[in-house]
Amino acid sequence: MNKKAMINNIDVEYRDIQNIDNQYHVMSTILNCFNDEQLKAILKLTKKVKKQDMIEEKNNVAMGQQ
Repeated sequence: MNKKAMINNIDVEYRDIQNIDNQYHVMSTILNCFNDEQLKAILKLTKKVKKQDMIEEKNNVAMGQQ
């Protein structure tokens, strides 16, 4: 199985975990594989994507009101 497929499978399985403690355990296990600089880069990208999502959502709402 290639890396992209494995990442997708992990993502799908992770989203199906209902228990928040179990979700945290899985995410912390994954993130412990990265060093501090890599974690900072991941956090920076996550915040950038979140901001972009919020802008797109506002634009979609504004377009729907016209």
